[in-house]
Amino acid sequence: MFIVWGRKLVYRKQGYVADFCPICRVPSAFELKRVGSAGHVYYVSVGEGQLVGYERTCQTCHTPLKAEPSTYASVAHAPAALPALQAQTFPNLTTALSERLALEERVRNAPESLTADERQALIRSPFLILSPKVEKRFKTTQFDGKAALSIVAAIVLMILGPALVSVVAPNAADVAIPVFIALGLALVIWQMMSGGRRFMKREIVPVLARTLGPLSPTRTEIDATLQELRTAKHQIGRKLRVDDLFAQLQAPVKAHS
Repeated sequence: MFIVWGRKLVYRKQGYVADFCPICRVPSAFELKRVGSAGHVYYVSVGEGQLVGYERTCQTCHTPLKAEPSTYASVAHAPAALPALQAQTFPNLTTALSERLALEERVRNAPESLTADERQALIRSPFLILSPKVEKRFKTTQFDGKAALSIVAAIVLMILGPALVSVVAPNAADVAIPVFIALGLALVIWQMMSGGRRFMKREIVPVLARTLGPLSPTRTEIDATLQELRTAKHQIGRKLRVDDLFAQLQAPVKAHS
């Protein structure tokens, strides 16, 4: 008998903390999780596993980030308004992150004061933060809703198509079968290939537009960042289409929120 076993990441909720979100560009509430590596049999694991690290997920933009529990005075067991959560879990946030908060104040009120190096770092940062999510998505073949529907449509096409041809043009029935099989396979392959772009437009582009909006990056700056990421072998550098990002950046503000 074939047994599926191995190791997988196990996430265990620890509670809630306040911290700075580099995507939202402001302090935010986060859900804190412990990340462990545990053995599994048929993908069912027991226990928390060996500690790998901690992860905090912004409750506004839902972006996961690495976390260090020692940063926080305590961890809240339940969600709370940001001021109360900050007072309980990270009371010295303003002091500890004063430089970053001051930088974000300049981004909002005096973007022209940013140096070239500061702009480059601020533009590059969200791409690097979202890069692991893109790597995970393209590591294996995945089916989204449209790809799954295309399989159903292909099956229907391959069954009904030849049947219809056999009624309308009986002499072409033998040719119709391979033709409709080819059409069905082409439909599935097209939808699977398009799935990557749909993922980027749905999960990555809006987040990038939200965080890059205050910087009003030029196409030259984005192109340079993507080239840097491609050189470093980041999938996000190859999979992101600049036109999709700029279309979102130029959309009404409400589309980014």
